[in-house]
Amino acid sequence: MTAALSVLQREHRALAAVLYCFEQVLGEIRLKRLEPDFALFESILQYIQDFPDRFHHPKEDEILFPLLRERAPTVRKTLDELQEQHHEGVRLTSELRWRLAAWKDSGDSAFSAFDEAARLFIDGQRRHIALEEREIIPAARQALTAWDWANVNQAFASNDDPLFGRRPKAAFDALFSKIASLAPEPHGLAARKEPASRPAVAERDVDWRTRLVDLHWI
Repeated sequence: MTAALSVLQREHRALAAVLYCFEQVLGEIRLKRLEPDFALFESILQYIQDFPDRFHHPKEDEILFPLLRERAPTVRKTLDELQEQHHEGVRLTSELRWRLAAWKDSGDSAFSAFDEAARLFIDGQRRHIALEEREIIPAARQALTAWDWANVNQAFASNDDPLFGRRPKAAFDALFSKIASLAPEPHGLAARKEPASRPAVAERDVDWRTRLVDLHWI
């Protein structure tokens, strides 16, 4: 596998881990097993908006996808769909931000609107990543030449160059770690903040470290 594809798939895994945490914490709040932590949700929304739009998607939209349009015409329709989803993602994450603000201001009555928007977003992102993994990455492996890959690898490396501003990879790695530190067990490293009266659930013997490794937090 080329360095560029390794980078893309590593970024997909990081985003998938954050989406999984987002989904699981929301689910526990929905079942009244956790109190909401708005600092966690603000960090998650910052990550799922800024990481794709400023760091991940430019690699695809400006480097890999234009080359694939030349080398693999059969995936042009899929590339159109993916790039449309990139643009739509900006609108959806903005909507999530104002729905989170409404939840903070209005209390429990506004949770369901945020929850529904979040679940739709998470599902869409998973389908988006799966489409890239299933169709675009195999097409790139097959169609691009060694010369193409040398140029793509170099361009991907420049995506983290200081000329693009404060090293973006380091900034997003720090935000990823912050989310892990704020997320409650078993989804992260923080202590659980449970409602005073919550539904009884059976205690389970869970290897927390193994779970966190599986989620790429540690």
